[in-house]
Amino acid sequence: MQTLVDVAKNAPAGSETAVAVMKSAIIATNTTYETVHKATKQAVEIAERNFFAAATAAKKAAA
Repeated sequence: MQTLVDVAKNAPAGSETAVAVMKSAIIATNTTYETVHKATKQAVEIAERNFFAAATAAKKAAA
């Protein structure tokens, strides 16, 4: 499998703009993935805290 660097080296003359656009798209995709991953992790942590707080409150109320 060729990497983007290999593709850029073997690209025909005049395709620098297309290679730059491809690099930018890959960087943007990676950044978006990382942002979504962090946001999802934070949402799960908040949901867990809320669940445990609700469970603790319910347990106290039942006692």
